[in-house]
Amino acid sequence: MTLPLHHPDDQLLIGYASGQERAGKSLLVATHLAYCPDCRRRVASYEALCGSWFEELRCDDHDSLGGLDALLDRMDGLLAAGRAPAEAKPSRPAPAAPTGGRLVPEPLRSWLPEAIDTPTDDGSWREISTGVWLSGWERTLSGTTICLLRMASGAPVPAHRHTADELLLVLQGAFSDEYGSYALGDVAQYVADTDHHAQGASEEDCICLFLLDGELIFLDEEGNPA
Repeated sequence: MTLPLHHPDDQLLIGYASGQERAGKSLLVATHLAYCPDCRRRVASYEALCGSWFEELRCDDHDSLGGLDALLDRMDGLLAAGRAPAEAKPSRPAPAAPTGGRLVPEPLRSWLPEAIDTPTDDGSWREISTGVWLSGWERTLSGTTICLLRMASGAPVPAHRHTADELLLVLQGAFSDEYGSYALGDVAQYVADTDHHAQGASEEDCICLFLLDGELIFLDEEGNPA
């Protein structure tokens, strides 16, 4: 299996390792770990360091950029020296198992009610534009809306601007946008005020775990709010 090229950022991995990240994003990170040995290694090392690091820092340094940079510098040193712990409990997700013919790893597999690649006309998908669907399955965790996004080959998602974080984890196929190309296991992460123009980029439909904080502002052809 080709390994992911796009990963959650370090702040998200640290939040997951320390148990401080919100539930929705933790679900995405934990599922990404099933695809990505490099991030499993980083999370294991963050877990080993987080406790002692927070004890050593002054209280007013915990949220500072300097404090985060100090942790990342120490982390990079350990990784370069090959001293990172081999594995840690969260870095050993259960093996992927079939869900309707598609391999969906835990912990996401336990959240899904059915196969991810069901026919688009079976009532489990809602078409939001030609060749683009959102799943009828939807959850809200700690203020984050979670569902599946599906894109047919070459189908563009309506251009939009984010008012808060959006994250995508590719579960099947591939998509591309102005920032890169994303395939199985890759994570795409967008922040507030980011404009986004994605489209399916594989022969089969691209299906992603879709996390959204806040609202989307859809744009016209000139890039203005529609």
